[in-house]
Amino acid sequence: MSGVYSLPAVRLMFALAAAPGIIFLVHVAAARLRPRASRQLVALQAALAGAVPVAALAWQVSLRDLPAKEAVPAGLYAVIVYGGLANTYFHLFNMSETARRIRILYEVYRAGTLSPEEFESLYKTTGIIGVRLGRLIAMKQLRLEDGRYAVRGKTMLRAAQAVVAWRRLLGLQRKGA
Repeated sequence: MSGVYSLPAVRLMFALAAAPGIIFLVHVAAARLRPRASRQLVALQAALAGAVPVAALAWQVSLRDLPAKEAVPAGLYAVIVYGGLANTYFHLFNMSETARRIRILYEVYRAGTLSPEEFESLYKTTGIIGVRLGRLIAMKQLRLEDGRYAVRGKTMLRAAQAVVAWRRLLGLQRKGA
């Protein structure tokens, strides 16, 4: 094996590399068209629907130029890779929807500082919040000073800001947030 890829193989890789962006664009459109639908369901449907334009792109730039005996395994490869990318996209979105630590960081960042009592008024679930606040302190992402939490580390804060920006772009940001 020479290590040199054929032009159709390179084109197929580029078409598959575009898949996450295509899924994202389909997701943006679907979220705006169906604002009351389950967010996880819309993300899953976007991942599935994104297969159509990715398949069309793969066909147009690569698969149609291959003889059938090469196009079938290349097409199977594309289906497997797309499935992995779509699965990853869905789970990243799902994590962003359910990760309370990201929301906690963002709330502290937005307010500057918050007391434990202010968190209780936001969440009404002190046990769950207490565990997560403890984890964020242990991870050096928050600090507790004079009875108030403040952002300490920037790593998860950047992730929180990216999630908030993504939600705004998708039109999923709650009013007042």
